[in-house]
Amino acid sequence: MAATPRPYGGISAAERQSTRRARLLEACRDLVGREGVAGVTVEAVCGEASLGKRYFYESFATRDELLLAVADAFFVGLRSRMEEALAGVDPAERPVVVVRTLVGALREDQREARLYVESPAVPVLAARREQAVADYAAFVAEVVLPDPPPEQHAIVRRRLASRLLVAGTTDLVTSWLAGDVEGDVDDVVDAIVAVGRGVLSA
Repeated sequence: MAATPRPYGGISAAERQSTRRARLLEACRDLVGREGVAGVTVEAVCGEASLGKRYFYESFATRDELLLAVADAFFVGLRSRMEEALAGVDPAERPVVVVRTLVGALREDQREARLYVESPAVPVLAARREQAVADYAAFVAEVVLPDPPPEQHAIVRRRLASRLLVAGTTDLVTSWLAGDVEGDVDDVVDAIVAVGRGVLSA
């Protein structure tokens, strides 16, 4: 039977590993913010975190696995922020709140924003963002948009509108963050919400 690792300085081995993992995640975010996704290598992350490579591989098998963990944390955290922001909000204002929460989260942390913008260039991140689009479309259809009439075509239309709203938001916000689209936060939010409402009322 393998010996159980003893605490060091009153901190268990599991806690130390968790702390090292958190440092690697934060180092990855910092590198993305400064140098972009292309600047994230195992060597660079370890240097940024002041950890040896063996500590990298105790938490992540590859550089892509680390990037995916950072993306997962962002998307899961964003969903939680949206749910919190929607608490007690009038149904008519829910689309505005959701879009503003997304834009606000990306403006708040430029590291996350750059990862979001550059994710299509990395297959594992591109796939994760596509999954997030599908997940958020379902969330928007179920929670954000007004309840449709019971007719099947109305339900289908709401699902299509949700997908269009989320995919269009992703494209517009990505272009806006990259500086390819003019306008301030209110312009971006108003444009996205107007399109979503227009699709539903068509």
